[in-house]
Amino acid sequence: MRNKALKSCRICNSKNLSKYLDLGKHPFSNSFINKKQIRLEKKFPLELVLCKTCYLSQLSIIPDTKFIFDKYDYLSSSSRALSNHYKKLVETLSKQEKLKKDDVVMDIGCNDGILLNHYPDYLKNIIGIEPSNAINFVNKKKIIPLKQFFNFNNSKNYLKKFDKPKIITITNVLAQIEDLNDFAKGLQNVLRDDGIIVIEFPYLKDMIDKGFFDLIYHEHLSYFSLNPIKYLFEKYDLRLFNYQKVEIGASGPALRVFLCKKNFKKKVTKKLKKQLKKELDWGLSNILKYKNFSKKTFRIIENIRGVIIKKYKEGYNLGCYTASAKGNTMLNCIKISKKIFKYTSENNKRKINKYTPGTHLKIINDVEFINKRIDYALLLSWNYANFFLKNSEFKKKGGKFIIPFPKLKIK
Repeated sequence: MRNKALKSCRICNSKNLSKYLDLGKHPFSNSFINKKQIRLEKKFPLELVLCKTCYLSQLSIIPDTKFIFDKYDYLSSSSRALSNHYKKLVETLSKQEKLKKDDVVMDIGCNDGILLNHYPDYLKNIIGIEPSNAINFVNKKKIIPLKQFFNFNNSKNYLKKFDKPKIITITNVLAQIEDLNDFAKGLQNVLRDDGIIVIEFPYLKDMIDKGFFDLIYHEHLSYFSLNPIKYLFEKYDLRLFNYQKVEIGASGPALRVFLCKKNFKKKVTKKLKKQLKKELDWGLSNILKYKNFSKKTFRIIENIRGVIIKKYKEGYNLGCYTASAKGNTMLNCIKISKKIFKYTSENNKRKINKYTPGTHLKIINDVEFINKRIDYALLLSWNYANFFLKNSEFKKKGGKFIIPFPKLKIK
């Protein structure tokens, strides 16, 4: 398994990299395992560095995560809250861009079609690009699935068969791209001259300010703010023209950015210009800002751990709720023993009866979880807390959630 040290920045190739966070050695967060695989599990350094030239935060290693996509257990459509989020996005884009039946729309990293499912049926050309086996679960006939990674070479092959897209969406994917320059070049190649690109990603500024350390795992190679994004895409004649903050994303609160070709008529919004400057004033280039985040992270880990141990000592049964990739960073950092946590619940059938990487909690379905008479559950997908508080059977039957973020609380 290839895991090389990062020698230069993924965006600007600078070698001026400064380490600011070390979470120790972790297994790959999306590699849910069966019992036989536990003894073969490998762990790798989970560290972040800051590029002092373009201010991109990134992992200190280049992990070989490609094998994960052969047996990928994450199916986006298992999250109703996320599906609703994408439904609103698609409705807005369809209206705003005045989509016609012959227009092409593309989703890169489409998973099981969660976003594309919401495009209107009158569209003839709905393209889903996905390298993992999740694409086998695309069940809408209107979607044209392409099982591949998106890069410049594949963008050229794409254009031999299909027209250029009017809208390209990329949600919770950019952080996983190793060669960002090749990816950006591919986007420039396929986008229609009057088309737009919409990208969603967890916002580095939120991660640092609010201590969201669980966003960090090996499948997330890069941690973005607006300035590095602008720098990257301008190299390929693509420009940012707007951004929005969204409260729900696959990994938590996210930033949504809008790009177009350099000469397209879209105006740059005042709020985008303001936010670009605000990031620099905030300390985007200041390594002390990041080192303070490191200190804050270990305080937060101790606080979460303290609440869990207190409840255990009071005689309560404890478990975890949901089996998410970010949840595995949380579990491997708080180091709670298996006598305290034995199970985590999950509604994605592909994960049930497997074990969480590193901590080896058995994953069971929601009904079985309730039958275990768990009193308190650490909510690993805390970004959907409002949804679970209203809808989960665990809560309705008297269970309580320990919600780690944005502020540690029990509800």
